[in-house]
Amino acid sequence: MTNYERLQITTTLLAGLTFVTTSSPVLAAGKEPKAAGKNPPAFQVVPEVPIPQSAFVIPSQPTEGRNPFFPQSIVKVVPVRITPDSVIDPSIFVLNGITSPPRRTAMINGRTFEPGEEGEVRLASGNKILIKCEDIRADSAIIVVGGKHRELRMRSGL
Repeated sequence: MTNYERLQITTTLLAGLTFVTTSSPVLAAGKEPKAAGKNPPAFQVVPEVPIPQSAFVIPSQPTEGRNPFFPQSIVKVVPVRITPDSVIDPSIFVLNGITSPPRRTAMINGRTFEPGEEGEVRLASGNKILIKCEDIRADSAIIVVGGKHRELRMRSGL
């Protein structure tokens, strides 16, 4: 180690020691900190604040606001109104498939149902309609639409 390197190390150590002793007035004066009867706590206790839960409701009408995830989207939901007098064409419902026992399920218009289950199915027009699957047989399913029972059969040749 050369004299120049020793000088650099000594200068650096002296500058650091000077900085440490002058940065703290207590250490610079050589005094112990005064206690005001108590030792100050090592940490401060912060009261716990409840975190609010976010709730997003996708609006079904423009008067309810905008979709928070897609604010520029415009979606119109046109509900299908079924009155007891209205006639429903049974061809709008398609029995896509039936699973085998022990737990039979029927797929109607792309949605799976168990016996006794209610749910909405999408029609070819894009609208939705509420149906109830009453019973599932080997090659057919009984549904209730608007209070009327309908039997949907599997298409032949499938």
